[in-house]
Amino acid sequence: MITNGDIASIIVPMYASYLASEMGIVNVNKAICSFDEIIMSADTIILFKKGNPLLDRVNVLMRRCLEAGFLELRWSELQHRARLRSTGHLRDDSSDMFVPFAVSHLMPTFVVLVVGNILSSVVFIVELIRGSGNIKKLKTSG
Repeated sequence: MITNGDIASIIVPMYASYLASEMGIVNVNKAICSFDEIIMSADTIILFKKGNPLLDRVNVLMRRCLEAGFLELRWSELQHRARLRSTGHLRDDSSDMFVPFAVSHLMPTFVVLVVGNILSSVVFIVELIRGSGNIKKLKTSG
């Protein structure tokens, strides 16, 4: 997806940007286009038995780590190491701009949907008309 730009993938944007920086792409935002909305989410949990004395201490430590920004610090260090470990050639993909996905891209799909619904409705009505004539013939002959 990153090198050719011809497919889409369901992947966490943070992991995709990590892979792009490991590949040596300078401007990750131009190489990867992602949706702003969250489709799936995942959480990490730690389970303790009821009444465990470590529960309060772990809660305090986790809250302090999150408030201090250790997660963001670790993420920036990981990104920096990935850039250093990159294959040695840094690419600037400024010439390959992505096109934001818009409603105009979906217009042909909706046209096909509406035309298909109209055609299927016409066929259904024709079948009802032809079928009701056949039922009347069956009743009179039987």
